[in-house]
Amino acid sequence: MDTGVYPWQIAQWQRTVSSRAAGRVPHAVLLCGPAGLGKVHFARRLAEALVCMQPHDNGDACGSCRACRLSRAGSHPDLHWVAPEEPGKMIKIDAVRELTAKSVLSAQDGGYRVFVLDPADAMNRSAANALLKTLEEPASRTVLILVSSHPDRLPATIRSRCQTLKFMIPSAEAVRDWLGSRLGGGDLEGLLAVSGGAPLRALQAREEGWIEEGQRLTGELSALKTRRSNPLQTVEEWEKRPLTLVFDGLKRCLTDLIRLASGLPEVDIYHPGLRVDLQSLGENLDFKSLYRLHDELLQLDRDASRNLNVQMMLEHIANQWLQITRPGVH
Repeated sequence: MDTGVYPWQIAQWQRTVSSRAAGRVPHAVLLCGPAGLGKVHFARRLAEALVCMQPHDNGDACGSCRACRLSRAGSHPDLHWVAPEEPGKMIKIDAVRELTAKSVLSAQDGGYRVFVLDPADAMNRSAANALLKTLEEPASRTVLILVSSHPDRLPATIRSRCQTLKFMIPSAEAVRDWLGSRLGGGDLEGLLAVSGGAPLRALQAREEGWIEEGQRLTGELSALKTRRSNPLQTVEEWEKRPLTLVFDGLKRCLTDLIRLASGLPEVDIYHPGLRVDLQSLGENLDFKSLYRLHDELLQLDRDASRNLNVQMMLEHIANQWLQITRPGVH
């Protein structure tokens, strides 16, 4: 099927096309699945197709009508994106209230009014409650598209009122074929591992140096474990790098340590090239302590959107690592 979506999104796209052809366009759609599968790209294609006045038979927007020109310019009056004011922050209630006010207006040219919430799981509790009221009383010819890599963070009452389109990690073979011509060499297998097999995350991993960050963090955690480095200096080094790069890198390293501590032979890890170093790093560490630190890291990562002190968070992580690697603690 020739559409503007990625190859691993064809089945989901066909489902939306069939629904529209049958006159059953849902008032709310939840696009969910792991990061790196192009859900935002899919949401944009779907939104543009819904406001297009003469979509192709394959369901894609025509790209040439007035509605499409306005969509591409970001100025279509019936196509709105609701997102945090800054990346990593929360979607506030005022943004959802504005959505609600606009959703009851009639769409221009008799089309649909479309609102994309990205990421939908970034709504604070007040915003989520406000959106729920809109979902309970949907306006005619208004479609809400919710994008989320963490749908579990959305209230069940919101999830239950959406038609869910789930996106799954493609087969490793399919990802290799798709990435082959785009990577132009490099450590394809390493990128597949560190990205969890998600094609777009593999591209991001190469661009942002996730493999190299894993090497740096493994070395830094090892130096802290053996007390060969000053924790405050380590935190200073972490602060010099993008926060998301450090947090995500730490999550992957801790996940690898937990998987290796499970004792399963040849268990899959994010950094297969660092298996020996990670096994050494995990020696004499308590599995439960590693798991608790991983959970704390996840919570701190979520709390980062609430303007918490980054230095204090990183110092807390370093101190917790020092605690669980204290000589004699098992």
